[in-house]
Amino acid sequence: MCAEVDGSEGVVAVLKAYCSGCHGKSEPDAALCLEDIRTDFADANSVDQKLVETWQQVHEQITLGAMPPEGSLQLSAKDVEQVTDWISNQLKKIGHAPIVRHKLKSPQFGNYVSHEKLFDGSHRGPASSPPRLWRLSPYVYDEFLKGFGQHLRDVTAIHQPFAFDASRGEIADFSAQQFAGEATLQLLMMNCRTLADYQTQGVTFRDHEGKVRNSKRTPTEFEAILGSQDRPTDEMVRAAIDVEFELLLERTPSESEYELLTSFFRNAAKVGGNTKALQVMLQGILMKPEAVYRMEIGLGPEDADGRRRLSPTELAFAIARALTDKGPSEIEVVATDGETRGTLLNLALSGELAEKADIERVVVQILDNNNMSTADYRMFTQDHGIRNTRTLRFFREFFGYHHAPNVFKDEKRIGFGDRYLTQRMVDDADQLVMHIFDRDRDVLNQLLTTDEYFVAYLGSRDYIQKDLHYIKTNENDANFEFNTKYLLRSEAAGRHPIPIEGPSSRQYVNFYNLDHTTWDYPVEQPFKMPAGQRAGILTHPAWLIAWSGNFDNDPIRRGKWIREHLLADTIPDIPLDVNAIVPEHRDRSLRERLRVTKDEYCWKCHQKMDPLGFPFEQFDDFGRHREREVLGELLTIFPERHSNSSTTDIDTHGYIGASGDRQLDGDVNDVFELVQRLGKSERVRQSFVRHAFRFWLGRNETLGDSPTLMAADQAYVKQGGSMKAMIAALLSSDSFLYRKTE
Repeated sequence: MCAEVDGSEGVVAVLKAYCSGCHGKSEPDAALCLEDIRTDFADANSVDQKLVETWQQVHEQITLGAMPPEGSLQLSAKDVEQVTDWISNQLKKIGHAPIVRHKLKSPQFGNYVSHEKLFDGSHRGPASSPPRLWRLSPYVYDEFLKGFGQHLRDVTAIHQPFAFDASRGEIADFSAQQFAGEATLQLLMMNCRTLADYQTQGVTFRDHEGKVRNSKRTPTEFEAILGSQDRPTDEMVRAAIDVEFELLLERTPSESEYELLTSFFRNAAKVGGNTKALQVMLQGILMKPEAVYRMEIGLGPEDADGRRRLSPTELAFAIARALTDKGPSEIEVVATDGETRGTLLNLALSGELAEKADIERVVVQILDNNNMSTADYRMFTQDHGIRNTRTLRFFREFFGYHHAPNVFKDEKRIGFGDRYLTQRMVDDADQLVMHIFDRDRDVLNQLLTTDEYFVAYLGSRDYIQKDLHYIKTNENDANFEFNTKYLLRSEAAGRHPIPIEGPSSRQYVNFYNLDHTTWDYPVEQPFKMPAGQRAGILTHPAWLIAWSGNFDNDPIRRGKWIREHLLADTIPDIPLDVNAIVPEHRDRSLRERLRVTKDEYCWKCHQKMDPLGFPFEQFDDFGRHREREVLGELLTIFPERHSNSSTTDIDTHGYIGASGDRQLDGDVNDVFELVQRLGKSERVRQSFVRHAFRFWLGRNETLGDSPTLMAADQAYVKQGGSMKAMIAALLSSDSFLYRKTE
């Protein structure tokens, strides 16, 4: 085929015009030479791997907008489309697809979709999502196991088959990344055998006294089969199938499923008897796709745009899984009449979720009155009706503060249980974000700027008094004498003591610049922190530690977090030829040591990060507010133990640049000015909406989702900064409700 016909000539011309300066024959950048590159893909046998990799690299760099670099002449949208379409077509000829398409489905690539195009109204839909099977989360599986009894894990080994990789600091539960591989299926099969045994003949275990016991949870319908010496009737088998379907899948079996499973039972009974046959049949139900995946195919009728709406059952499960870890038959909601109460599943099946307004109403209901399991929820406020672990997970995964206990700090520097203490800070941060969510007014701005914190809060005066009474009377505690003296000193001075046992445990409040020996503990929280020391979650010790290094602050990672999470921008990976190590000159401030990033080759990326991270030098790497930076190697975090060390002034000046929001750009004097400006920014708010979309819909946004994002943003604004209104808008959007094959 001639070059004019297949379009290669035009592609080569574009590459020569824009890329030959850096990727010619003479010392090409990144060892990528585009001079005389082959364009003939007609004969698959003659196309070598190196040629494929080269064109894959070109396609990826142009698609992601990484090349040509900033400051160079840029390709037009038409040129980008011409080159990428041509490369895609050529790769298709030899059975390949652009690798970047798979990357763009990962959460770390979400920002590569143009922010401006998403919110300028140029894309009007209609929106939809592709049909998908989305593997269940480990939290849903844990809830599923509770249907077998609260003590199941106490008596037998049940493995968690659906583990997440939460180490990346990104959204963990992403549909494109969650699938059941071979290892997952092996664990599931082991669990299914154990559960089938537990439901039929029971499992043997040793109790805390070493006695051998048997535990089982056998429904009456199963007992009828297990106790029968004769051939069970079809009605008995169908009754057993009904019980298991209701327990696991929350639905009634179809006639074909009855027939298949009954046949399965009969064949197994011929070989192993009734007990073995029932176990095999139960394993078959336990391994059904619905017990492994969220089924979001779109089984409703097709509309004029080729989209299919989620069926009522699919919709009920989608809403339940989006907001909770339970199934829709376990979630109670109020019907449209405002009086009738029923399950979410029944409401959907009765047709009461056909309209957008009905879905929004139900979503807000669930968010307002969610008494689900408190699996990873550590808030115990008496009047706190919400136990919304899904929302808490969003805040954790968005801000990343829950990784604080995983940041190693030298034991010599801290002197007491740092993992325990940092976990307490995470608990405090959990309380803060959920308190702001509960109030549901100006949520994002409050998250970024509030000066009210929770510290060691137990939830009520009753809980505080109970803990203090225990501390006063627990004579077996090794710290009883210290505790008693501390309580007496506090009460004599008219202060409320901290309701925590042991001086080392109480010391964790020092991370907030609160003296554990003299602090008057607030019995009503949140409370205002000392003036000029804290503003929002980004100055919280948990967040500061999570985004610090082992021995220093980390302005680069903190700036990168702001750039990607709040400014909807992208930062390329560190080039392989870069040795990204901060010089160990401990006689200089960290800011001075980081001047190496001003090198022209490094500054292209670091100018987007460092100026955003430097204002956080107001705090040390343990998250404590400071006025000066201590130089030299710190062997302890206690100031009195390094009083003779050299110190230097801290420089908290920073800069917001190329943010996409002119009102946001400019110099900042300190971290407090930085977060105040971020909290008021439209772009920051829209970036927050984008991340919420990814979390609750489980995928990256596309330009086709523009109407959904704009509607969610406007719902948030019109309702006074209501995050619940934003979530309701997302879960009632076409992007959530409709499926269309790509």
